[in-house]
Amino acid sequence: MSRNRFILGCFLILIAVLAAGCMSVPATTPPASSGLKKFNSTAEIEQYLRESVQAVPHRTLVPTFSTNAWASEQASGIPAPSVRGDGGGPGGVPYSQTNVQVAGVDEPDIIKNDNRYIYTISGSNLLIIDAYPAAGASVVSTTGIADTPRDIFVRGDRLVLFSTGTPDVTISLAEPGIVPPYYRPHSPVTHATIYDISDRARPRVVKDYSIDGDYFDARMVGSLVYLVTQEQVNPYYRDGPIVVPVLREGSRTVIQPDVWYFDHPESWYTFTTITVLDATSGKEKDAQTYLLGTGNTLYVSGDAMYVGYPRHFPVIYREPPVPMINDAGSSAASLPGIPADFNTLSESERQSIIEGLRTAEEDVVRRHEADQTTTVIHKIGIRNGAITYLARGEVPGTLHNQFSMDEYKGNLRVATTSTVYTPRYGQYTYNNVYVLSPEMAIVGGLTHIAEQESIYATRFIGDRLYMVTFRRIDPFFVIDLSSPHDPKILGKLKIPGYSDYLHPYDATHIIGIGKETATSEWGGVSTSGVKLALFDVSDVANPALVSKVQIGDAGSDSAALADHHAFLFDRPKNLLVIPVRAVTAEPVVREDYYSSRPQVWYGAYVFGLSPQTGFSLRGTVQHGAGDSGYYYYGSSASEVKRSLYIGDVLYTMSAKQIKANSLGDINTTIATIPLPPGEVLYPVVRG
Repeated sequence: MSRNRFILGCFLILIAVLAAGCMSVPATTPPASSGLKKFNSTAEIEQYLRESVQAVPHRTLVPTFSTNAWASEQASGIPAPSVRGDGGGPGGVPYSQTNVQVAGVDEPDIIKNDNRYIYTISGSNLLIIDAYPAAGASVVSTTGIADTPRDIFVRGDRLVLFSTGTPDVTISLAEPGIVPPYYRPHSPVTHATIYDISDRARPRVVKDYSIDGDYFDARMVGSLVYLVTQEQVNPYYRDGPIVVPVLREGSRTVIQPDVWYFDHPESWYTFTTITVLDATSGKEKDAQTYLLGTGNTLYVSGDAMYVGYPRHFPVIYREPPVPMINDAGSSAASLPGIPADFNTLSESERQSIIEGLRTAEEDVVRRHEADQTTTVIHKIGIRNGAITYLARGEVPGTLHNQFSMDEYKGNLRVATTSTVYTPRYGQYTYNNVYVLSPEMAIVGGLTHIAEQESIYATRFIGDRLYMVTFRRIDPFFVIDLSSPHDPKILGKLKIPGYSDYLHPYDATHIIGIGKETATSEWGGVSTSGVKLALFDVSDVANPALVSKVQIGDAGSDSAALADHHAFLFDRPKNLLVIPVRAVTAEPVVREDYYSSRPQVWYGAYVFGLSPQTGFSLRGTVQHGAGDSGYYYYGSSASEVKRSLYIGDVLYTMSAKQIKANSLGDINTTIATIPLPPGEVLYPVVRG
């Protein structure tokens, strides 16, 4: 082979990264060995952290002309409905419940309700509101919270409140005598307080547990609460000795969790602790601590918890070598790497070249020569309140949020975005779908979906994945996962805008909520108002946009874009409620001055929805209005964060009030319940 042909071939492999299309992965990839081990003392933890600083794998990137990357040293299905409104508790009054990802797995939120009462966090208070019938709605109890309240669960006559603060006791080390007791004034501690609310006017504390670490998330299956807390452990700098998490009731230690680790050094660590409590009895069940990486995303099925986080590799760049000189005397860096007339070739000729490039890229990825971020996923069993570590897996790319994972027929399906960095050619992005076995081995997958775009929303439903990616336009993908070993793209639809959240309407229709977009005068992409879209996927090869509606102009936003708990949908009731900050482009004109600041409306939009008629506005509930130059969602106490219904009444909540409106006539307000003044409730971004 001549030097010209050799260099050209090398560049073709590099261009594979820029030209490759969707590509299947090998049918079976062995799972990474879990390497699960247990620390026996804090001294062992200290030693492990010291050694891990030196042992963390790093990637030395050396430009080369023979690969598409740089040399590397290491390489349910059916979702739960938004509401369960087919009857409630005593009296049979229907009521909505929190919009969750997995049926039977409750998720914590800032507001809960049953068929009569609303329970909510307002500022530093826990409020219980006698809400139904709405005409006589009032606050029946206000409980002050000493720490910062975060989320709540409600089950029958028990309420679980999660809050964060700092330790109120001196913490002794696990090995007394080495150093004096150590107090950590700035370290977070999470409280799980269980209340007896059989008398709603007088909530009574049953148990007040505390666990070292910041509140991360929680789930409830039946009466069992699974609390996840995290505490940063910096191996490079610490202001005191290692203190492992402990579960306490008051000042009494009730569980000293075992601390587990893996033979996979990380750049940064967290003590991730899973604590199990029984909300009904108030008893502690189990607690285990794992030394994991940071940036975690949590997905929980009925009997397993999946904790995923990206593996970060410190990267060292070296100066590129002196360019090689080809036979004609020009440098290799000046070669095009692909024929100049590539775009004029026939489709079959271009596909033939691209197919060869895909094969070449797959080969270098297999040899761990591609600089890709990977996501580690730990599978932890939570059956009947017992915490059991099950398996570890690893997939290329990073997760977008909890909806990027889904367990179905024992397998875990995962959607990721891969970003490859090179010092010479910049950033290359594409998306992937992987299927992992119960043992967390990759058994099938599809890569290089929507190059140079990122995942904005995913929803796994049965044998399909609905996925939205975005850069300049919104491709809506329908992906077949009926064969775990051979995922396939069935169809896609390209439309302006994007969706941040996808929700099933029925078996053949999907609701999307996101932002509308347009091409700016400079040729870029500008976002506009909040967009609702209904997709018809009955013809999987040709998904269609059935209906769409835009609310507001640039600067408009909704809590539902950041938190699915703010999305309320009930198909039998023909009810879709979206909290909105609607910004209009019309300037404000007053007698004494002219202002170009847009007008802002705060409230909720209420729609009816069907495939036949699309979105139909049933009414709006206003919580505030005015003109403002500030566009950060959550900056006003009038911004609606949540909505729910009890019987025939819709309730919408902002930081300053709860409004009750008739579902028969949305524009009629039955009652307004003022809330105690406090901090503005910002939407919680959940992994």
